[in-house]
Amino acid sequence: MIFVDTSAWLALADSRDRDHSEALDVGRRLARGEFGKQITTNYILAETISLIRRQLGVPTAASLAEAIASSGEIRTFWIEPVHHEQAVRLMAAHPDKSWSLADCSSFVIMRALDISKAFTFDSDFAQAGFQPFPEP
Repeated sequence: MIFVDTSAWLALADSRDRDHSEALDVGRRLARGEFGKQITTNYILAETISLIRRQLGVPTAASLAEAIASSGEIRTFWIEPVHHEQAVRLMAAHPDKSWSLADCSSFVIMRALDISKAFTFDSDFAQAGFQPFPEP
C-alpha cells in the first residue's frame, strides 16, 4: 500500500505544477499496481479538491473527485473522531513542525494501517518518519 497526499494529487492534476512530469511517471507506476492499493483520506481529498477548485476550476475539481470515488484502486479512508483527536494531539506535540491537521491525520492513518511509503512532494512526511516517494 502507498498513501497518496495532497501534493501528489495537485501535481497530477495541474500541468503547470513543478512536479507534474514526475507525478505522471509515478502515477503510471501506481496504475500498474507497483505499490499495491492507493490509500488517501477524506481530509486529504477535501484539501485537494478545495485547492484544485481554486487553481483549476470547478469542472477539474469535480472530475478528479469523481475519478477517485469511482476508482477500484484508490481507497478513501474516512477520518473518525478518534483519528481526528489523535491528529490534533500529534500536531500539538510537535509545535516545532509546520505539520497541518491534514498531515497529522495522514500520519495517524498511515501508522494505523502500517503504511510506510507516501506518494508526496511534501517534506513533512519524511520529518514524521515516513518514506516519501518519489524520493527528494
